[in-house]
Amino acid sequence: MDAQEYTPRYVQINELYIDTVVIDDTEFITLWCFTVLDDEYKFVYLGCDFCQFNQILIAAGDKGREIALHLAEILDKPYDSPTLIPVKEKFEEYLELTGHDIIVYEPLALEDDLEEFDENDEELPIEQLFGGKSNKTRQKYLIYQLDRLYPSKVFEPEKQVTEGLAECFEDDSLELAQLYYDYLNAVENGYSDCEARQVAGLERELFFRMARKASELWGGNKS
Repeated sequence: MDAQEYTPRYVQINELYIDTVVIDDTEFITLWCFTVLDDEYKFVYLGCDFCQFNQILIAAGDKGREIALHLAEILDKPYDSPTLIPVKEKFEEYLELTGHDIIVYEPLALEDDLEEFDENDEELPIEQLFGGKSNKTRQKYLIYQLDRLYPSKVFEPEKQVTEGLAECFEDDSLELAQLYYDYLNAVENGYSDCEARQVAGLERELFFRMARKASELWGGNKS
């Protein structure tokens, strides 16, 4: 696919657990991390620049500041390219980022036609080089580029709905209301209406209207 014709498809995640930071001689960083996608914890490679990584460190609070100091010590001296900084190994816990809407996209169409590989091949997939399980099937690598991150807008209902509705649709309607707030938050942070609906998973007009009505029904605080 021609890069000029590529339109990124945005995905919103709300949990990020960084295991390793990889730096090289460029302005970009690769984060080896876990996140929740499709209600499952999955390992992803997340690319970002130093400015975006600084945002992550600030948003992560005290642990982020601690890791920032450690990173500054490494960058202050000559280092190999690439250099792996094992966060979990050194600090005994992941660098955790929650409470934020983290918007990512696939940098290119990554559904490659992967051929079966020879285990003696020097160019093995990276997860196998570092002890990952061999996968000889066609697969879609979870590689994302960070677009932006900002504090989450949490839906807080102010009204009580009717008893019948509460019994049948309470959880679903609250989830829809939260998706509408994800949409509003994305718009407030610079995404177009179309992009914001994509971020929130409300691309279909019916779902968008249902989410908006659920928000109105519960009387969420929009401040």
